[in-house]
Amino acid sequence: MRKFMVSLCCLTFVMACALQTADARPKYYKYFKEAYPDVKDLSTTKCFICHTDKKKKKTNDYGMAMKVSLGEKAKNVKDVDAIKKALKDTEAKRSKVEGKTYGDLLKENKLPGEDKRE
Repeated sequence: MRKFMVSLCCLTFVMACALQTADARPKYYKYFKEAYPDVKDLSTTKCFICHTDKKKKKTNDYGMAMKVSLGEKAKNVKDVDAIKKALKDTEAKRSKVEGKTYGDLLKENKLPGEDKRE
């Protein structure tokens, strides 16, 4: 029985070390979806609202604007009010569409950033 318990503990330790941690920011998408529920293709775009690659290392123009709005700790902001404020602040910033802000695009129910998936 003792060998079984030691083996089980070792196996648990190895499994815990082998697991990869998720680095997702589901709160960002959750509050974006709350603020702009009518944006076209929102459910299929998800993380690609801000990102351009599957590893989420590269961001599009809207993602860069959100980083600026979120400030120094943009990588993992957990404060709901800070996230909502950053969404509102980003609305006022100029988008790549000439003569329109991100807020204008969102009011037209369009995605604010370019969906350039790699």
